[in-house]
Amino acid sequence: MTATREEIGARIDALAAAYEGDEFVAAVARLADEVGPDAKHALQEALLERAAAEEEFQEAIRQRAAAKGWTRRMLGRLDHAQQDEQATRVAAAIQAGADGSADLEGELESLRRNRGRAAVVLDELSRNPEAAARAWVPGPAVEILGEDASRLVLSLTRDKAREVREAAITALVSLGPDAVRPALPYLRRRLRSKDVTERVSAMRSLGEAGDTEALAAIEERATSAEATDERQEAAAAAAILRAVGT
Repeated sequence: MTATREEIGARIDALAAAYEGDEFVAAVARLADEVGPDAKHALQEALLERAAAEEEFQEAIRQRAAAKGWTRRMLGRLDHAQQDEQATRVAAAIQAGADGSADLEGELESLRRNRGRAAVVLDELSRNPEAAARAWVPGPAVEILGEDASRLVLSLTRDKAREVREAAITALVSLGPDAVRPALPYLRRRLRSKDVTERVSAMRSLGEAGDTEALAAIEERATSAEATDERQEAAAAAAILRAVGT
């Protein structure tokens, strides 16, 4: 059968009123089989929008990204569906650089107008094989989804590409102490990195996050680091943290 987005949304609302927990999951899985792969995007958007409306977006994104949980169980039945087309267009515009800037801005404006659609596209892009596409995600995620983006962005702090990790940390810091707190142990470990760029970046982020637990280690780098830039960054971060502690 072919169902419109509105029809699918209404069906999900009806199922939510009739079922809870695993029974709801099973009912939506039956709905997925009924509407077929052609309606995959409409079903996906309706589910994520419902999660966002109920302030469950963070859990939905986290569990889907981990390939388990209720969202994954629902959408996993649609494993033959193709990659989200808008995510593909965004990734292509990012890869095109300056030549794709106009197209990218157009896609971004479209996402700003539809929070549910943005959730789907950003989640897809967070798993794109190109680091540039993944690194693009944190900024728009925070802009459009606000605090609901924290789980998705937090997952990118463990990305294999430095540029993605840096973008994710910057975005988390902008969300405030509660959002960045889960990443603080990771940032403290980076103070011991062999890469001076990573150490400097960690100091800056820890200072901006107000992590006073890192103060002693940062003060030590302010006197022992060989590079002048690192000592200066450490001194600046330490000054911020001392002010936080007073």
